[in-house]
Amino acid sequence: MTLRVRLLRLVPIALFLSSPAGAAEPTVITDSIDVRVVNVEVVATDAKGQRVRGLPASDLRLLVDGKEVPIEFFTEVAEGRTVEAQGKAEGGPAAPLPPAEDVGRNFLVFVDDSFSIASQRDAVLGKMQEDLKRMRPADQMAVLAFDGTKIDVLSPWTADTSALARAYEAARQRKAQGDLKLAQHRSMERDISSADEVAESQELTAKEYGFLIGWLEARVSPEARSQLGRTVPAIAAALRAFPAPPGRKVMLMVSGGWSFKVAPQLLGEILQAANHLGYSVYPVDAASPTPETTRFLDGVAGLTGGKVVNVTLKQAPFEQVVEDSGSYYWLGFTPSWKGDDRGHLVKVEAKRTGVILRARSSFTDLSRRVENALQAESVLLFGGSSDKGKLLVELGEARPAGRKMVEVRVTLGVPVESLVLTPSDDGGYIAEIPLAIVASDEKGGRSELPTARLRVALREVPSGHGYARFRTTVKLRSVPQKLIFTVQDVGEGGALWGEAAFKP
Repeated sequence: MTLRVRLLRLVPIALFLSSPAGAAEPTVITDSIDVRVVNVEVVATDAKGQRVRGLPASDLRLLVDGKEVPIEFFTEVAEGRTVEAQGKAEGGPAAPLPPAEDVGRNFLVFVDDSFSIASQRDAVLGKMQEDLKRMRPADQMAVLAFDGTKIDVLSPWTADTSALARAYEAARQRKAQGDLKLAQHRSMERDISSADEVAESQELTAKEYGFLIGWLEARVSPEARSQLGRTVPAIAAALRAFPAPPGRKVMLMVSGGWSFKVAPQLLGEILQAANHLGYSVYPVDAASPTPETTRFLDGVAGLTGGKVVNVTLKQAPFEQVVEDSGSYYWLGFTPSWKGDDRGHLVKVEAKRTGVILRARSSFTDLSRRVENALQAESVLLFGGSSDKGKLLVELGEARPAGRKMVEVRVTLGVPVESLVLTPSDDGGYIAEIPLAIVASDEKGGRSELPTARLRVALREVPSGHGYARFRTTVKLRSVPQKLIFTVQDVGEGGALWGEAAFKP
């Protein structure tokens, strides 16, 4: 759950402009200050794995980059409802919600068809569908599926279990592509395990062992390698670009046999996205993962406050997630936001002995530039809201710019009411906007173009609902692709977007 308070402060040179009848109200030049609370959901257990209830805030220590910071907000949540703190000290942390309040969970289900075997995937999805009845009234769920190229929204956020059941049925009808990739990866994992045994028994040198492992890894098909390189970023993109309603954020990552001996470093992208947005990740590997895969999945789950879902237990997958995510301690603190895109380590320690804690491990202080780029990524993956698609986009003629590259002149029309105008020295006005651009080719490959800050000079305040024209040049690969442009809407908040198809 995210608590976001937005304060507006007038800068010293505030500008109040008259407006003709019927025109949009002009924007007063303002400077905004974000007071955003970082939420940390903490699961507390004893040595036997049983939940520890009734901890006061004074029993927990919150560290950011190794330094203790005050816990400003604190609430215990038990079975989806807030619990009144016992013996709360005067001047202690505030409770975000009153006692006995329902706290919803948002279950984002990501089905990875690119590495799944249909029979295994369908068995897991069938059990999850049966357990939809375990959702509480305040809970919501969305179901996404990835075919190796694009993400399809099978169900948007909803609490309607009938609609979700139809989404699961649709998910089971989709083509799964994991048979060949899984066989390749499993074969390689067995070979590497054998190589480990050989290295130990014959005391191979580090150089000899490295040569052997390199030769084995080279046997993995290029298709499997490149597919893993698309699937992991797609999961991270789904986290970043599919906004969740208020409440605890939980991702069920349903796949069917990734080999993390091939590219374990890719998991860092999921970890960064999940921790930035406060998602707890619950990996569901339908293919009975190897010990090596389980260790990597455990790392991603544990560092986000989640847990690996065991599909072999009698307890169904979704039942495990519902049980694990319903009871926790909700901590909140307000960092000093700088917008410098730096990551910060988060750690929660228990002062009471015998208490084991599980929580997210970091957060990122994103800049406006990156936030704008994420908006563009969201529009590219899931489409933009029709009431926000207000940018006019015109592409000029393409000119050669090196091998297989071209330069294209772009003209953007931005609604005047969405701009902040600053007085210039010559008696006119200056408008500046940050621009983000993402592109997608016909094979599903995505790329983020360098961000820019566009500037236009106006002699006078435009009247009515007109557009201000901004011009820039972008460098593109000389292949057909779809371009998404986003700028911040200072007037109403959020982002404006527009799209264009480039055909060389």
